Amino acid sequence: MRHPGRIILGYKIKIGLTVFFFLTFLSYFLIFILYVKDFPKNINFFFSPVVIFFIILLFIFTNLFNILRVLFLCRIFSKDVNFMDAYMFTLGGVLFALITPFQSGGLPFQIYLLSRKKIKPGKSVSVIFVRGIQSVLVLFLTLPFIMIYLKNVIQSDYVKNLLKYFLTLYIMIIPIFLLLIFFNEKIKKFFDQKFKESPVKKLLMYIVNFFSNFLSGIKDIFSVGFKENIISLFFTFLSLYSYSALSFFIIKFIGGNSDFFTSFSLQFLLIYLTAFVPTPGSSGVAEGGMAIFFNNVVGKENLIIYILIFRIFSTYIPAFLGLFSFLKIKEWKTIFPQNID
Repeated sequence: MRHPGRIILGYKIKIGLTVFFFLTFLSYFLIFILYVKDFPKNINFFFSPVVIFFIILLFIFTNLFNILRVLFLCRIFSKDVNFMDAYMFTLGGVLFALITPFQSGGLPFQIYLLSRKKIKPGKSVSVIFVRGIQSVLVLFLTLPFIMIYLKNVIQSDYVKNLLKYFLTLYIMIIPIFLLLIFFNEKIKKFFDQKFKESPVKKLLMYIVNFFSNFLSGIKDIFSVGFKENIISLFFTFLSLYSYSALSFFIIKFIGGNSDFFTSFSLQFLLIYLTAFVPTPGSSGVAEGGMAIFFNNVVGKENLIIYILIFRIFSTYIPAFLGLFSFLKIKEWKTIFPQNID
């Protein structure tokens, strides 16, 4: 008899994948209607061994360096974390980001994985948080050098609307986040004095203690784990740059003509513009952004083919590998379903 947790989680994964593929199909259909408008007739794939080699190499580098950046951050809190743990953390996170709104489903999965190494949830979130800070740092250090290649898209309605969305979202979230971090002890004392023992009080105290551990984890990462943090930041640069460089070689593979820095810069900016949107796996927003950014670079006939191939290497294959690694975990069917939401 199948474990009920396995049935529930399997059902949720199927629902998530169904929503993702529906939105993805809809986005490809809209791109076809708005941009392509006719079935491609003159696509000439360029089967150069050099181009194919670099596509595969950059795909490996993107994911390998992404795994290594996580590995070094996690080892600040537990030396028991090994490469396969970081592999499941990273690619399993891709899977659950693919099937949940705001790409948030990876968080409980990643917290559970690190809990197996006796890392507290608050400190697990500090790993995820610092990984995000590292990515933002890469953005600020890279943007001045690529702005010249972004002048045609930076003023587009797509970019302006996404920036407004992010600004609104962060204005809502950041004050609450900072309040729980910097007034943690005072909030804890207030709840302890004003609330009687009850499930509500337990929940509130759990949240406050969670942020206390989170703050402790941040301090450790930037003090005792400073060396590991720097190494992780180095791998962050390599991973994000490999991901962005992939676009140039895929354009070459479909017979397109683009200079390296233009395609690199456009894809680099798209990483951040599609990072925290409400649709599962950024479906729709990612494809739409690529259509707007690369329409004049790859040509209308090649547009859907380019987007499909890029998404296969950047998202679909890592998600499949994440699903495979997730199913290898023996305990997931009894523990993880309780935390999937």
